[in-house]
Amino acid sequence: MPTSRKQTRRLITFGGIAVIGALIAFMVFLQVETSRNNDFKRGFERIVTDTNALTQQYTAEEDMWLSRDNNTMIQVIDQYLPRYDELIERAKALNTPEKYKTAYDYLVSAIELERQSHQHFRNYLATEDQSEFEKSSDMISRSLEQSVNADAAIQAAG
Repeated sequence: MPTSRKQTRRLITFGGIAVIGALIAFMVFLQVETSRNNDFKRGFERIVTDTNALTQQYTAEEDMWLSRDNNTMIQVIDQYLPRYDELIERAKALNTPEKYKTAYDYLVSAIELERQSHQHFRNYLATEDQSEFEKSSDMISRSLEQSVNADAAIQAAG
């Protein structure tokens, strides 16, 4: 067999191996990316579930406020604020794929705004400054908007 034919066959063989290797590498990349996306979505969903549960618990406490004095409600809020900080830290620790960045930003914003709302409500209880109550109301409304946006963004991203 002439040398050039041998070299051509070797080239074709090595080229075929390289193509197969590239395909395998691409399939592994897709698998890793799918796993990363799934891990993010599971973490995101856990934070959303935990935030909803915390909101419900806090709301139940707030509903009892009318039968309590302001100092007792301030103590309740003081117990809840670190729990919101914990959720924010968990959200910030997520390994967020680029396609979920918008949903992530909305989620963090929703939790931060809810926390700030409670802080302003605490300030209102301590000072009876009506502007603090208005800030609290505004921030809880904005938090709900961000929450709706987070849900829409996670759905849109797939």
